[in-house]
Amino acid sequence: MADSQAKLVAINIKITKDQRNWLSKIASQIRDNNEHLVPLQDRVFPQHLIGVAIDLLASQDVDWDRISNIDDLRKHSNIQTSNIIKGLYD
Repeated sequence: MADSQAKLVAINIKITKDQRNWLSKIASQIRDNNEHLVPLQDRVFPQHLIGVAIDLLASQDVDWDRISNIDDLRKHSNIQTSNIIKGLYD
């Protein structure tokens, strides 16, 4: 089954308010990049960005047996939490 036809399932996640706002802002920006009206099923919303983030994480060269916590994963991926939101509203 192609990714675009895969059955979607609901999950409940907790993220910070800043992360939620960032996701909403970026999804809105992507929608605004279109010159013409995009059909609803093709519009980008925050949940689509989370799906892409999962794909990015899954595509990384990570030795999952060596990751013990989120800090390990951030260090391995050179991600600092402050970089995710830093300058968001400047």
